[in-house]
Amino acid sequence: MDFSIPQKKAIDIRNTNVVVSASAGSGKTAVLVERLCQLVLKDHISIDSILAMTFTKDAAAEMKARLLSKLKEQPKTKYILQQMALLETASISTIDSFCLSIVQNYYYKIPISYTMSKQTASSAQTRISFENAYKHAIQDLDLNSYTKLKMYFHSFGKTEEDIQKYIEDILAIINSKSEEDAKAWMENIQESYTYLNPKIMEYALKYFHNHCLAMTEILDEVINQIAKPEDYEIKKEYLSKCLDATSYSDFKSQFELYLKNTFGFKKTIDKVDYSKYQTSFKEHETRIVENLFDEAFYLKDIQSHKNLVDTLFDLTNKVKLYFQLEKKKMEVIDFNDMEHFAYQLLQDPMIKEEMYNKYQMILVDEFQDTNELQEKIIASFCHENNVFRVGDIKQSIYGFRQANPKIMQAWMEKEDDNNTPLLLQENYRSNASVIQFNNDFYSKIMNNELLGEQFKDIDIANVGTKGQMESPQYPVRFLYTEYKDEEGNKATIKKNHNENRFDLIAQDIIEKHNAGMPYKSMCVLTRNHAPQEKLKAVFEAYNIPAMITIDHGFFTNPSIQIVISTLKALEDLTDDISLCASLMSPLFNVSFSQIAKCCIDKEKGTSLYMSIKNEDFMKPFFELYANKNKTITQLLQYIYAYNNFYYASTTIQDKNNLDYLLELAGQFENQNDIHSFVLQLSKDAMQDQTQEASLYGKEDDVVQVKTMHQSKGLQFPVVYILSQHEQRDKHGSSCILLDSTLGLSLKGLSLDYKLKYNSIYHLALQTKKELDDLAEEMRVFYVATTRPQKELVIVDTIESIEDFYSPLNAYTLLEDESYTGWLLHTYANTSDSLVVFDKKSGLYERPLKVRQNNTPYALPAYSKESKAFSSQTASGAKIKLDWKEVSLSKNMGAIRGTLFHEIVAQCAYPYQEKEILSYANSYGYTLKDHDIKQILALNEDSLYSSWMKEKHVFEQSYIIEEKNQVVHGFMDLVIYKEDEVIIVDFKTDAVDNEQKLIDLYTIQLQTYKKAMKKLTNLPINTYIYSFSLSKCIYLE
Repeated sequence: MDFSIPQKKAIDIRNTNVVVSASAGSGKTAVLVERLCQLVLKDHISIDSILAMTFTKDAAAEMKARLLSKLKEQPKTKYILQQMALLETASISTIDSFCLSIVQNYYYKIPISYTMSKQTASSAQTRISFENAYKHAIQDLDLNSYTKLKMYFHSFGKTEEDIQKYIEDILAIINSKSEEDAKAWMENIQESYTYLNPKIMEYALKYFHNHCLAMTEILDEVINQIAKPEDYEIKKEYLSKCLDATSYSDFKSQFELYLKNTFGFKKTIDKVDYSKYQTSFKEHETRIVENLFDEAFYLKDIQSHKNLVDTLFDLTNKVKLYFQLEKKKMEVIDFNDMEHFAYQLLQDPMIKEEMYNKYQMILVDEFQDTNELQEKIIASFCHENNVFRVGDIKQSIYGFRQANPKIMQAWMEKEDDNNTPLLLQENYRSNASVIQFNNDFYSKIMNNELLGEQFKDIDIANVGTKGQMESPQYPVRFLYTEYKDEEGNKATIKKNHNENRFDLIAQDIIEKHNAGMPYKSMCVLTRNHAPQEKLKAVFEAYNIPAMITIDHGFFTNPSIQIVISTLKALEDLTDDISLCASLMSPLFNVSFSQIAKCCIDKEKGTSLYMSIKNEDFMKPFFELYANKNKTITQLLQYIYAYNNFYYASTTIQDKNNLDYLLELAGQFENQNDIHSFVLQLSKDAMQDQTQEASLYGKEDDVVQVKTMHQSKGLQFPVVYILSQHEQRDKHGSSCILLDSTLGLSLKGLSLDYKLKYNSIYHLALQTKKELDDLAEEMRVFYVATTRPQKELVIVDTIESIEDFYSPLNAYTLLEDESYTGWLLHTYANTSDSLVVFDKKSGLYERPLKVRQNNTPYALPAYSKESKAFSSQTASGAKIKLDWKEVSLSKNMGAIRGTLFHEIVAQCAYPYQEKEILSYANSYGYTLKDHDIKQILALNEDSLYSSWMKEKHVFEQSYIIEEKNQVVHGFMDLVIYKEDEVIIVDFKTDAVDNEQKLIDLYTIQLQTYKKAMKKLTNLPINTYIYSFSLSKCIYLE
């Protein structure tokens, strides 16, 4: 392979630390591997004296494979043969694996047992250990302090599970630091609750500046459009003085002058409607005004929270201690332990010297994703000039793992005798048109007043070869539909168009495939796993083969459940459910009626096994039971072969899953311990974080579907991005915010636990986290848009292209818009040829999916006499059966209640008076002024507003059995958050206090909660929303 001059320099440079900033497609992996090869082949540095750390195991395996290939090309000298022999055990691995090797070599110095050093905790073991640790810790905590902490969280509707999650989040930051740095971090936070910390106050001021900046940019747009802008220029002049303020107190004074000396923003100017601008302007203005308290108030407020912070950290330290003890008891270590134990061992002078002498060269890949502890581990034993680091700050997308791109940035700015920064700016992957788009787009969106300069001259990529310029060029295509002019319910229309995005992609893929493009040349990228099940179903309907790695489903596969049930029954004959599931499966084909007959005289408390053990249908089961003492692998093979189960009773997907289960069994250390194997499977099944085995191999002609994170380092001729233009607020509803630099903030709460408000620290951390999230989200999109070699297609649906004609600035960035918004605000109102807009009219009619029969055996029909059972709704379940007087007139209260429910479910949020009236009129109902006021009050409810940004379902159906009756109905609103489920019941009852509603409807909400518990393990919280009181009421 021919290398460019910058690449050769990176390969050949010696006797200095090197940090290489390598843009996407610049061939950094090839450079890294070539440098490794030359160190071994030219410099004759033995492979066992080189440490190469990669981000993934696949990258490490690829590096070893490439080096082996190079070694095989060389004459078989003694040195080359020696290097080939050493390669298998070479230190070419992830940093976790490297740390683990240190731990396993020196485990006795930690000290932990040899067994513990060899066993990595599963997700289930980690979860159980942590939960046990938390229980021990709260028992150890001062009761008075713990009560106050619980009261604080309870006031924000948080549960014990929420507190546990916050402790996990604190520990995630602590685990990314060394022990001494973590301790200092906590102590600095505790100290910052005694005074107004200047570093935190900088971000508090930024909160006010950002909203002020957005107001200024809105004024700029209005001033450019109106004939007499003088009054608005005066507003802008006062706001510019606010932006010049260098302290919070100065800003407060200047903003008060602005409020005092300027008039309001008019809805109509020169008979032109400016309500859209007015609404946004007032929103930003309100966000400032409602938080403009005196510094003295804010100081007193944070000081009042110090005891809570102390208790929280006391609890965290106790959980950390007990967590280690629990893992020690289980004799397992987790990934955090690997790094912390390794760092601890590297402080030992003897071990440090040994590592220093052993590794003459250190190579670090994906350096932009390094955290503080990992950087300290390398610094513990490296020489002053022997570390080669390569990465791309623009591709740092693992903030949730505490990756810190500022570490790489600091090395890029360090240049002296022992440190050399280098650039790889050539892109050898993409066509010139794709490179040009990425340079132009990210120089515009990454450089702004909110984020500063994130995309510099050194980040601009150059076209690597003539071929990339001479091949056919395709502009970036925005493939979309609009729904502004469609008549009907807006929420339904929007939902249909969102669903149609999957069809847009499928139709385009089919068109390209029919034109001769292989499926494997195309890839679809999604932000996360959530849309991938839908994509899978749509691609199946269109008969498009696709490899989709959905991160769950293995343990819910029917064949896997049958085999696991059989293993459980063999291990414990008194496990009635598992025994019944196994007997009624295709393994034994016992019918329900056969089992039921045996249970007629079954004594209460006795197992099913005792009632059926002497039946003839149990003989095949006992035949299988006789093989129980085989090794786990042999037993699974026997079960698969029994009654021809594997070949006759499973689908292709089932077979792949069963093969993977056999593979897992082969990896299990104690092959004769069926009990431990079943226990491990049961724990992993509870987590359900194992994906189904893939039907396809890497070389099969299938469309790849990946998340943007999964796509890192990959390339495809054509890339589709399933885009989004609405970002949900990640932090608004959280009463605790955490940051690796600024520390921790608590939301304000009055002494009587009733009044909630933003503390000045909360504003600061919220601002920093929003800006950090925005910067990382842009980097995630950069990773996605730099994957294509030839063509990039971005797919979405929007209400109207005209909504995006305004330029991209602080105002639009603060509107929580995402990829589509950034793209359209940049290009929709320009003549730029880098992006073409491919608008499709109407919705595609999706073909019906031809369902594969996953049940290859006949299901028996029920032939006995049927019996009726009673059925009622949850609200009906609490009503006594009394005959009521028949009324022949309409129940207007009931109609009004139903209408209110339908309006909030069917009309678009935030609710608009015009749409509400239109909806009511269509049902022949005239809303009164107070009705409209009550519905519109939902727009002002901050809790309801936060719920609308989460995944939610109106009219969620349910059915459960209660007291020998089937209770069914609909929950008005269910919000599915990452860490909890919220059920909301809307009530139009005219009441003067919330207790009346609580007394009336608690039983009904309990029924809803009971139904929801069958669907999720997450904590469930219930609320009543009272239209007459205009408030959300939390039910204990």
